[in-house]
Amino acid sequence: MSKKLLLVLGLMLCGATAGQAQTQSGKTGPWTLQEAIEYAITNNLQVKQNALSRDLSRLDLKQSQLNRVPTINGNTSYSINAGSFQDPVTFQLLTQSAQTGNVSLNANVPLFAGFQQLNTIKQNQLLLQASEQENLSVQNDITIQIVTAYLNILFANELINTSQLQRTLTQEQLNRTGVLFKAGSVAENAVLDLESQLATDELNLITAQNQRDVARLTLMQLLNIPTTESFEVLIPQIPEPDQEPIIVNGDQVYDAAVQILPAIKAANLRLQGAAKGLDVAKGGFYPRINLFGGVGSRYSSASQFLFGREETFNGYLQQSYFEDVAGSNLIRTVFVPSTSYLPVYGDYPLFDQLKDNINRQAGISIQIPIFNGFQVRNNVERAKLSQENARVAADIARNNLRQTIEQAYLDAVASQRRYAAAKQQVLASEKNFRNAELRLNSGVINTVDFNVIANTYRSAQSSLIQAKYEYTFKVKILDFYQGKPLTL
Repeated sequence: MSKKLLLVLGLMLCGATAGQAQTQSGKTGPWTLQEAIEYAITNNLQVKQNALSRDLSRLDLKQSQLNRVPTINGNTSYSINAGSFQDPVTFQLLTQSAQTGNVSLNANVPLFAGFQQLNTIKQNQLLLQASEQENLSVQNDITIQIVTAYLNILFANELINTSQLQRTLTQEQLNRTGVLFKAGSVAENAVLDLESQLATDELNLITAQNQRDVARLTLMQLLNIPTTESFEVLIPQIPEPDQEPIIVNGDQVYDAAVQILPAIKAANLRLQGAAKGLDVAKGGFYPRINLFGGVGSRYSSASQFLFGREETFNGYLQQSYFEDVAGSNLIRTVFVPSTSYLPVYGDYPLFDQLKDNINRQAGISIQIPIFNGFQVRNNVERAKLSQENARVAADIARNNLRQTIEQAYLDAVASQRRYAAAKQQVLASEKNFRNAELRLNSGVINTVDFNVIANTYRSAQSSLIQAKYEYTFKVKILDFYQGKPLTL
């Protein structure tokens, strides 16, 4: 019976990951359920990993917001040229060795991009909210797993107590039967039957202890603390199922859960984010308008600075001309000085060149999409599929929630009914067991019949404990989906 409960509760542990503990809790004394939940939410590795995903979403949002501000970039280059090359300053074709370089600063301001930037910001805001809700959902999952492991420990402890009591009763009965055997009042097989039953009780006790150890190990791994034999949990007083009737039905629980459960909120937010993603994809059909500007300068070691012109005397040049004197054309010759002016060049320092060669530019660019291999159209189709996938995922989340709540409600009702029946069975089988003890001691019945009655009593006790903890767990699940704190 106990194995069945552990199997049912163990299904809730599918998300738990086992690994070596890396964090010391510093906790002394038994753990309460609330302490275990609070510690796990802070130190569980799954919670930490999901928190990192949330932080990445926050960075995505920040980057999409910063994409709207101007971009400014500086560029510089330096090269050594040999042979034929075009001087970047004079744009002359030179054949020599020279060093050249340039430096520039450019800015670009996006003016219009089909509202893609704005829709991307809105989408990332929704995705960040979804990540935050998913982080809360992971914390809730860990909480459920903590409650499951905690209840498994309590369940195993009760089985241990029951098994110890049964072993004690069997030992006492064996002692009495042994005395009767020595007195010749009963046959030896009566002693052997009780010895066999005692061995069975011992095995049941060891099995219950193993179940408790497994549950303790699971809880320590969820807490991400080193395994230790000194780990204990505080055993609370759990109300009996017949003292805590269910006052809500599955529909009421679902109506509350669908409004407050982080997993449902996250699914709805991702659906809204997918709708914004479709708007982002459609923005690819619109033109893009950008404002740009820049400033730059150039340098070349082949460039020289013109300091001035130098005057050079080249001698006298003979010049002839006609002169009309009294009707006669006379040829006259004169000598005039000849001079020339040659440019004088010198070194042109780097910073002087950069200052003198400054160039500035500003303008506006318009990019009109005409044909790009149907990329925009395919992006739109892909965004539509993503939106439909998010819609289906949200429907699946709500459907799974409804099924889980309906199952938990029916299981809680069934456990409560089974507990009531098991309680009556325990009362009846205990009376029969006590009567069988007296009859065995009086020699009215044999040990085989006594063991049948005793096993019926043990089975009834096990069923009672199982029904109690199944009911408690399912009720806590219903409380959890209604937003109530999980306490014992």
